[in-house]
Amino acid sequence: MGTLVNSLSHCIDYFFDRKRGTETYSWLELDDLGIDDEKKKHAELYQPTHAAALRRLLRRMNIPAGKTLVDLGSGKGKVLLIASEFGFAEAKGVEISPVLCDIARRNCSIYKDRANVDTKFTIYESDAYDYKIEDDEDVLYMFNPFDAYVLRQVMRNLMASLERQGRKTWIIYRNAVHRDVIEEELDAVETTEYSFLGQDFVVYVAEPMPAVSRNSAATEGDEKVRNMS
Repeated sequence: MGTLVNSLSHCIDYFFDRKRGTETYSWLELDDLGIDDEKKKHAELYQPTHAAALRRLLRRMNIPAGKTLVDLGSGKGKVLLIASEFGFAEAKGVEISPVLCDIARRNCSIYKDRANVDTKFTIYESDAYDYKIEDDEDVLYMFNPFDAYVLRQVMRNLMASLERQGRKTWIIYRNAVHRDVIEEELDAVETTEYSFLGQDFVVYVAEPMPAVSRNSAATEGDEKVRNMS
């Protein structure tokens, strides 16, 4: 049954490209991505998210329309294209590989013309480590695109953004190899695991405490320390 489901997912992905004239299906190894050796140590090869599994996840999550999604390690842009089916106002890709950025921009342009979607697509050629998460970005997506070293900094960048502008934020982590890093760094109020068509996702919801609550918590902590002394 598992083999049948996997084969079906691959068929859906193949026809996803055939129908739209895009190219997201084929994998690319690290050596083909045009990344320098120092950055390559923290990166992963390109493989696409399965369209059917992601669609099921987004339907289940029911994120309100008008949000901004950011795919960190966006590859050829497939997640951005699928996001446009679910009412996102903007879908941004952050990708370190110039090779993949070129393909993603071409895919987004073709898709926008053929599918006639309103979503704004933007591709940034950047190391996710250095990407400043904007204060209106509500959904982060990652398909295990980098190692724990980069992921830890990404979470710290996110927390800095949430402290500047408190808001409900969803973090979708496919193939959550380094989930311990997220759980150490992120003030998540909800963690949910999903599995669709053999594909596993962990979804975190972050809603940072208001400044008053943080100050109260800090005061209580200081009081406990004084009492212990």
